[in-house]
Amino acid sequence: MRFLIWENSVKISGKVHFLKGQAEGETGTGKYVQFAVRQDGEWEGGTRRDFLVVRVYDEELRKGLDSKQEGDDVTVEGALRSSRGSGVNYVRCQSIA
Repeated sequence: MRFLIWENSVKISGKVHFLKGQAEGETGTGKYVQFAVRQDGEWEGGTRRDFLVVRVYDEELRKGLDSKQEGDDVTVEGALRSSRGSGVNYVRCQSIA
């Protein structure tokens, strides 16, 4: 049997955007807080705004997020994951600056 080794790492940057409503949740792997990284860019003659959802499980990383305000610059490193229940994609945060 042959196993493939997959690489799954992402690094995104943009502006902090706090989500309204379901900012906190819990899965089988623990409690998390989520926010989005907002990216504004040019797109076919206009502008496009993307909101990339990030989940923060680690308590120390949550403290780092607490020091951020809406619109602050942010860089997040982690892994792209999908929710087992809904299939929604998100970045599982491993570092935040």
